[in-house]
Amino acid sequence: MSLGTDRVREARAEDAGALQRLYELLVPQNPRIRVLPERLERLRRDASHFCFVAERDGEVVGTVLLHVCPDVMFEERPYALLENLVVDPGARGGGVGRALLEHAERVCREHQCTKIMLLSGVQRTEAHGFFERLGYDGSVSRAFKKYLPR
Repeated sequence: MSLGTDRVREARAEDAGALQRLYELLVPQNPRIRVLPERLERLRRDASHFCFVAERDGEVVGTVLLHVCPDVMFEERPYALLENLVVDPGARGGGVGRALLEHAERVCREHQCTKIMLLSGVQRTEAHGFFERLGYDGSVSRAFKKYLPR
């Protein structure tokens, strides 16, 4: 996808450093964050899992992770899970997040997903308003997480 000087594409091994920086913005002071170039390349070869990046003038300024998950409820149709949407603070408000989510939604439609779910920290109220403007409904479900020890 291309919007002016913005472009959304699948992440590559050489994007590991940029993704590391973005994830550290999302979850500051988490020493466990470690983006592996080889993991990004494995994702590129997987038909059900995607890491997309948004570029502006050749620099990675945003990312989102998309998982297309098998389901047994609606015949062969999967559902999708979005995770780790991050836009560089200097690029926020410029359409980067929208471009990433619209690109992910197109991929979900190509896979005939029944729904798209995303998780967002409860304190990220500004992001929640953004998601709602794009058609996501935060009142439909309640999310729970359990972090497992390493």
